[in-house]
Amino acid sequence: MKKFLLFISVPILLLSGELKNTLMKAKREHKPVMVYVKAESCTYCQKMKNTTLSDGDIQQNIQDFIFVEVDKADAEAIKYLPVTQYTPTIYFISPKFKVVNTVKGYLPKDDFNLWINDSKSKLGILGTEEKSVHEVFTTKGEDWFYDMASAEDYARQTGKEIMVYVENRRSSWSQRMRQETLSDERIKDALNQFVWVKLEKNSAEALSHGFSPKLAPTVYFRKVDGTELATAKGYFSPKDFLLWVNYAKGKM
Repeated sequence: MKKFLLFISVPILLLSGELKNTLMKAKREHKPVMVYVKAESCTYCQKMKNTTLSDGDIQQNIQDFIFVEVDKADAEAIKYLPVTQYTPTIYFISPKFKVVNTVKGYLPKDDFNLWINDSKSKLGILGTEEKSVHEVFTTKGEDWFYDMASAEDYARQTGKEIMVYVENRRSSWSQRMRQETLSDERIKDALNQFVWVKLEKNSAEALSHGFSPKLAPTVYFRKVDGTELATAKGYFSPKDFLLWVNYAKGKM
């Protein structure tokens, strides 16, 4: 039997429960869905719900979506959604059941608003006055975390170490590093043992964790316990950056 949503296609009568009802409503009303996947023991799920998702600006911005909350272990989540390794994870899904964005981990209000806007842009409902995440985060979204706590939590779950990319979003060298080097398939393959974190230079999140480089971009390779592996300062081509990645992996 083929899946109906995303991976499978089944007769509507075989679907049951809140997730099914939401998806069917979305199809009938031609509205997209925002699926919030949580876990009972997830600290950052509660933080995301109590702060970011409860914020008035966020509530206003997600009015174009039908919202549904589902537990990671729920049978419908397992059957009808992509494999969810980490919580919280949020899927933005079109009325035709296509995932347009996947957001992993806790995000503060301003960063999450960018993802909402990017999803609306991909769905053709973005207002001209709104900025999307595509204008700021040009590397494939699901590769990145945007706060250290969620990244460290995920790294512990998966046995990986951490790469922290500190950028200046207005810097042409930061943009080039994202668009060329970090998007290179060789680099992505080489970095599969790392959880990727993206922080803005001089942001509260970066400074609170001791990342205050003079140059942007700067890439920090760290073990999940905070032990330094390597620090690459400035822009590097894929070929040169690969040397840094291999050097860091050699110290793991």
